[in-house]
Amino acid sequence: MNQKLLKQIRNEWRSNLWLCLELLIVSVVLWYIVDYFYVSKTLYSRPLGFDVEHCYLIHLNEVNDKSPDFKAYESNEQIVADKKELLMRLQRRPEVEAASLSVNAYPYNGSNSGGEFTLDTLKTSGYTIRRIISPDFLRVFRYTGVNDETPEQLAEILSRGKALVSDNLMNYDHPEITSMQPYTGRRMYMYQDSTNTFEIGAAIKPVLYFDYMQGQMNRSVVQLLTENEYGWADELCVRVRENMDNDFAEKLMADSEKQLRVGNMYVADVSSFADIRDNVMRSEHQKDRNYITCMAFLLVNIFLGLLGTFWFRTQQRTADIAIRKVSGASGSNIFALLLGEGLILLSVVTPIALIIDINIAHNELNFYLAGDYLTWPRMLFCGLVSYAAMAVMICLGIAIPAWRAMHIAPAEALRDE
Repeated sequence: MNQKLLKQIRNEWRSNLWLCLELLIVSVVLWYIVDYFYVSKTLYSRPLGFDVEHCYLIHLNEVNDKSPDFKAYESNEQIVADKKELLMRLQRRPEVEAASLSVNAYPYNGSNSGGEFTLDTLKTSGYTIRRIISPDFLRVFRYTGVNDETPEQLAEILSRGKALVSDNLMNYDHPEITSMQPYTGRRMYMYQDSTNTFEIGAAIKPVLYFDYMQGQMNRSVVQLLTENEYGWADELCVRVRENMDNDFAEKLMADSEKQLRVGNMYVADVSSFADIRDNVMRSEHQKDRNYITCMAFLLVNIFLGLLGTFWFRTQQRTADIAIRKVSGASGSNIFALLLGEGLILLSVVTPIALIIDINIAHNELNFYLAGDYLTWPRMLFCGLVSYAAMAVMICLGIAIPAWRAMHIAPAEALRDE
């Protein structure tokens, strides 16, 4: 069987050469498509590091200075006291599980602060997010530690003035924070100010900037909101108890004038984080849909092209199949011969296609993921999926017309030929 198969391939080398060229192009294009879906699936399935379900953002405003209710603040301490009072009133509401104040910290905010941090002789690469929060922020968005610390435990560590750092804080070439034992108690500083250091209290799981964000924007340092920073902290976030999250925004706005008016501050609006997320992610989702539509169109064309090529090729061999049947060949032998030819051609082309794929990734022409364009597990997985998908298309394109040809009487097939 093997000798017959190789002899048949050699005898038809001209047509097989063109077929191999087609398979090579299709294999590279299909690998590119599979690589895109691999990246999308990997990004979509990553843990976000936070949870915004049942969470709300409360927008504060101040009374206009021309209003009769306006009272000028004489000191920053008054502003701090009013914000703390407003925060405590929210925390006392029965439907509120946790409430917090923060600066450039809540998910999907589109604004951030940060920079470069130094730990011993190591420096963060580029921009690192700095989140300034009150301790309950960790309970609102349910941050967790690398060593399975709960939000409550992290809040207690933060309340003692110790910072929380993401485990992937350093460069990709450096080890995780938790591998630098002991990592708690080490001191870091921001920018070039080595006199203003802070102590690491715990390592947290990486917190994404938003769902599809990659690279440096998921590395962060979380620090306690100080008394002086309360004055300009304007992010008031709450988590509502699951069994009480029913028309929370409407009820809060109804009570805001009587219960949540403190000094010059009042609640202007309440936004659900589900709506905030949808607004921020709308453009990403649209871009994703456009990519998927284009890739799906290419996949359909690839499928129909390969199916049609091998279907037509097999139909042309109806007389050859009839002669083999007359000569005593069984149906399984004929199937094995035809399928084997297609799969051998695919197997010959695949290593060449993988070399082209590797060069595409090496030149960063494919999709970025976790700091790189080329990793061997990713390359091999996408290559195997591409090979398997093409093998299925080839088998379908050969098996269906071959099965029909074998049910035609040999005499009739030879007469038509």
